[in-house]
Amino acid sequence: MQKNIIKFYWYRLTKFGLFHIAVMVLFYQQRGLSFSQIMILQSLYYFAKVFSEVPTGALADRFGRKKSLVIGSFCHSSAYLLIFLSHSFVLFNLGEIIAGISMSFAYGADSALAYDSLKNLGREKEYQKVEGNAHSMRLLAFAIFAPIGGLLATVNLALPYLASSIVIFFSGLLALTFIEPRRKDLTVQDSKFKIRKRYYHEIGKGLNLMLNEKKILWLVLFFSLVFFATRLGFWTYQPYMQKVGVPLSLFGVVFASFHLFAALCSKYADKIEKTLKENLTLLIMPFLVIVSFVLMSRFLVLWSVSFILLQQVSMATHEPILKNYLNRHIPSDIRATMLSVQHMAGNLIFAVTAPFLGSFVDKFSVENALLIFAVVVIIFSIFLWWFRRIWFEQKRVSLERIKEVR
Repeated sequence: MQKNIIKFYWYRLTKFGLFHIAVMVLFYQQRGLSFSQIMILQSLYYFAKVFSEVPTGALADRFGRKKSLVIGSFCHSSAYLLIFLSHSFVLFNLGEIIAGISMSFAYGADSALAYDSLKNLGREKEYQKVEGNAHSMRLLAFAIFAPIGGLLATVNLALPYLASSIVIFFSGLLALTFIEPRRKDLTVQDSKFKIRKRYYHEIGKGLNLMLNEKKILWLVLFFSLVFFATRLGFWTYQPYMQKVGVPLSLFGVVFASFHLFAALCSKYADKIEKTLKENLTLLIMPFLVIVSFVLMSRFLVLWSVSFILLQQVSMATHEPILKNYLNRHIPSDIRATMLSVQHMAGNLIFAVTAPFLGSFVDKFSVENALLIFAVVVIIFSIFLWWFRRIWFEQKRVSLERIKEVR
């Protein structure tokens, strides 16, 4: 079981061997796709990921996390190999859908296997440290493979996809060597249907709580806004860097620097929140993204790439901070479910809107599209803060009336 923990780190490193991440937009454009079509691909990827997350989690619990990780890695590798070989929009769609589903096979299953391994060793209290180390391996993967991918792209823009396929294939081979930890066996009556039904029931409870508790609903909507804004910004990095003249060979280095900066911000997220307090922290998250979009739209010079760092602050800090806020208002028995609902909401909103927003880049150029994106984020931010004032003011008045009655 001890070897499982070491292998877990190496699995994370190779599973996120994404050489192509810094040049994927440029690759698709070279293969004849418009930015709108690229965003349609990403929309399908996120839809596939969201709607397969619960069933694949159930399968991992029922048939074993090791099998789930093996299937996920080999399918993921196949998806990138398919994209590497394809010149058809239909096949690109298929590749992204397979990639989305394969990521769901690994999502949570690797962490569950690591936790159960530690539990078998009587060291489950070390899980947070182990998970933190594994997250660092993921960031290290971006820092290592993205720069190499940028160099490979100078030879051929398709090569990073081939390299990603190969390294992720090795993560599948590594997953084959995991030892499935002993855990309480499921009874024969616990069929796959019942497991899935239980998962969906828990999600139903989470949705019901969210709709009845305005504070929770607002936090989920706010998380979705910041997730949507930062994810939208992410897909403009490559066309923007190309526009301002960043050499292709440095695309990976620039992406790696973004991730390292984000890792630093994430590490100090708790201290940032304690210094700024809740209201100011919530105001700053969308504000930084808006400022970044506006500055990027007005300045088209090489050094203006540094404005993207403002987005990295929001991207790196919104998840740990907002999860903490949400946890304060969620009963422990459905805490994990509500966090999943929050994550699914952000992914769904981006999946639905991505194709429409992608058309702005095609019609108005990347710099003008960024200005439009800033306006969109401003409008939704204003609406959310307006709702926050109404909902929370109503709750405060209600509490005061209860006190008067008493």
